Amino acid sequence: MLQKPKVAFYWCASCGGCEETIIDLDEKILDVVAAVDIVLWPCAMDFKYTDIESMPDGSIAVSFVNGAIRTSEQEHVALLLRKKSGIIIAFGDCAWMAAYRRLRISRIKKKFSTGHILNRRL
Repeated sequence: MLQKPKVAFYWCASCGGCEETIIDLDEKILDVVAAVDIVLWPCAMDFKYTDIESMPDGSIAVSFVNGAIRTSEQEHVALLLRKKSGIIIAFGDCAWMAAYRRLRISRIKKKFSTGHILNRRL
């Protein structure tokens, strides 16, 4: 039997709309669960970061990250997912345009820029 691809979902500083959209799949979410092994999805299920840390590098097929990176915890998880994932996809307005984060003070903007963090070599 073929092993299902591992997938992660992570929610940074955002409005929550992207997570709601995924959950709004209703019963179709069961088709997703049947096709992939969800290894991280903190807003929907109980996962521990240590579970991800113990996985081999590159073992997650794809990680979906929404929201802007604003805290040191979010930076840690984004970098961890970058290391453990073959592909990382930033999705939603808050991830690529920092919509939610623009409401925050501008001095943290440069330090926690999503592109700066995820494109940095590990």
